[in-house]
Amino acid sequence: MSRNVEPDYDRRVTDESRTTLAWPTHGQPLPCPPLPEALRFVADVDQRLHAPELAALSARIGESGLWSDYVVVSEESRDYRLLFENDFVEIWVCSWLSGQTARLHDHDLSEVGIAVVEGAIKERHLQPGRADSGHVLRTGQQQEGPLGYIHQVEHFAGAPAVTIHSYSPPLVWLGLYSEADGQMRRLRAPGRNAIPQAGPVPQ
Repeated sequence: MSRNVEPDYDRRVTDESRTTLAWPTHGQPLPCPPLPEALRFVADVDQRLHAPELAALSARIGESGLWSDYVVVSEESRDYRLLFENDFVEIWVCSWLSGQTARLHDHDLSEVGIAVVEGAIKERHLQPGRADSGHVLRTGQQQEGPLGYIHQVEHFAGAPAVTIHSYSPPLVWLGLYSEADGQMRRLRAPGRNAIPQAGPVPQ
């Protein structure tokens, strides 16, 4: 399959609707445990994936059952563990307990596909110029998050609820949102930082 990068592989990607953007990469990859043989297919990703493909990838990992080896539960906040990353995709397994949330955020230059593999989560969606919407995602359901996707996620059911999040390009940056006096403020933040649960956007 052809890559959506320049022929010299200078880690640039073309935004199909606008312009050429720098391809985001982490300065220092995190160590990942060896992939089980049944998950080796994730290492074959060699091009940018879009939200429907990412949701299908997360669902395939969920169907394998091997995500359970990556679940770590924390009473303090939502926990998340890296399953795999390369230059094109980054995959995390997230666990949620009652009361745990990820504040309103976007994924900057990345698209996302989410699969719920245990319990349930609740999403709130923000679309400029429209009323907020939301829904509950239960075990076996997926969510596609294209460019510009803004959402807040919270635990809904399960002890824990477990979700798989696949991002492409890798989630180097995200945008955190807060609202005051009818104005929405966005702060760009590193993608590997823990997403705050509530409160004002950090300075």
